[in-house]
Amino acid sequence: MPRPRNWRWAATLNLILPGAGLFYVGRRKAGAILVVLFLICLVAALGIFLTGYIHYLNVILGSDLMKEGELEQLADTFHKRWLIALLLAGVTLEIISMIMLSCQPGGKDAFHRVPDLSDRAPPST
Repeated sequence: MPRPRNWRWAATLNLILPGAGLFYVGRRKAGAILVVLFLICLVAALGIFLTGYIHYLNVILGSDLMKEGELEQLADTFHKRWLIALLLAGVTLEIISMIMLSCQPGGKDAFHRVPDLSDRAPPST
């Protein structure tokens, strides 16, 4: 019999890295696909940001800012549209991952629950 899974831990993993909670509860293929897609978005956004930041530093520190055309180079340094699109893709993957985890067969009751000690009858003396 497979080991019971803790729903809170699965939800926490899913919140930190979309798809990790699904991977934890046994939906490995769906979880792995979501993790890989989210990491691609994250690495792409980080790469675009760092490339823009390096370009920004080169323009600011490397030459006279008042020279013609220098400030205009900074207008689209950070590629805002790409960064916003990658942010929206990441948020969409997070929402999809949460929905898939909540639609787990058997629902939340399929996961291991910590026993509630308040339901126990007091010991007889």
